[in-house]
Amino acid sequence: MKMKTATFKSPSSFPNFEPHVTLGTVPSSTPLDDVRAAIPLGQPVTPVNFKSIEIGNGKAFMSINVAVHETGELKILRDNLRRTFGEQAVYPSATHLSLFYIDYSDAEERTKIEEQLDRDGRIAKIADDRTALNCAENPAEGGADDLLDGYDGEEIWAVLCDGPVSAWVVKDRITLPL
Repeated sequence: MKMKTATFKSPSSFPNFEPHVTLGTVPSSTPLDDVRAAIPLGQPVTPVNFKSIEIGNGKAFMSINVAVHETGELKILRDNLRRTFGEQAVYPSATHLSLFYIDYSDAEERTKIEEQLDRDGRIAKIADDRTALNCAENPAEGGADDLLDGYDGEEIWAVLCDGPVSAWVVKDRITLPL
């Protein structure tokens, strides 16, 4: 998601980052071994299925995202994180795949980007509770193979998120067994 509007003002809007599902947030002082231990032993690859495109009206980290169904292995994983670290650590409470971070001061840009995604044919409604992203280079020429309505989460990353997005550091990548 490299698109930007021409009218954004904040330098913290539209940073580059890997689209991801945030499973939880703990203080940066939490030992990495505690984070690893919170992942259930043998946690398998975790399917992530897209529900809908959402525009946040608050924090930059929920600006434009894909709401995902919190079911199966994903629900089990997040429930375990709640038990381990407490309800407040499983933030945000709405499971989603972050696509864009847009500062609150540029909140009007969120609607512009969502409308552009729609106009460009990047959003495909599959059913009432299923959405796909059209990942074709040229969406008008893309086919069913270019639609992404979910993915298999094969890794859990522990990321130190202090400071601006560009300063975030991946501390660990935990590969899940197939």
